[in-house]
Amino acid sequence: MMNSISNFPSEEGKTTFKVFTPPVSSQGSRSKKDTLTEKLRNTTKSIPILLTGDVSIEILWFVNEVERYESDKTADVDNILKPILDALCGPEGILINDCQVQHVVSSWVDRYDEMEHIEISISYEPDAWFEKESIVFVQLENALCMPLAKNLEPECLKISLDIFEMQLQSRNRIFERGGTYYQARSVMSIQRLFHRTRVGGFEVKKIEELRQNLNNA
Repeated sequence: MMNSISNFPSEEGKTTFKVFTPPVSSQGSRSKKDTLTEKLRNTTKSIPILLTGDVSIEILWFVNEVERYESDKTADVDNILKPILDALCGPEGILINDCQVQHVVSSWVDRYDEMEHIEISISYEPDAWFEKESIVFVQLENALCMPLAKNLEPECLKISLDIFEMQLQSRNRIFERGGTYYQARSVMSIQRLFHRTRVGGFEVKKIEELRQNLNNA
């Protein structure tokens, strides 16, 4: 049993859904983590978009109170975070990488007569997303990557690449003149960058390769 995610992304920038499976401790077995990942991604893989901004996540675990108080079989609430966050990331998830998580809360309540499950609430910028089928990461300098919609018209893609390079060049000039990160950040896109190591599993193209492909098209 599971809940599908509807009305996503919402205009309010918050989405809540349930997954009817127990959480797994970060010290749990690989097979248990894989089962959790499969359950979560059965919910998220049909969503056509990926969030590309920073997010806040709240995890509420519905579990039997007796098990929490009178046994040592259930995981600690802090230990269930990493497996859930990992399962939410990647091409079949809802996030690019858990480096997007700015704030996270984990708690539990008695499930009473309900099945054991986890409820996940994600708060986000309503406009900070890309379609899964079109997203590609453009690798710029120093292994920095920017998401781009590869289904744009060729001329629009060229313009986007020009803007990416211009922004980085302007940022570097500010650094060279002693400017701070925050001063240099003002000339960059509102869309955050990702390090190359954070976008595993996604299509990544070096900017020179994309330019060559566009010129040869």
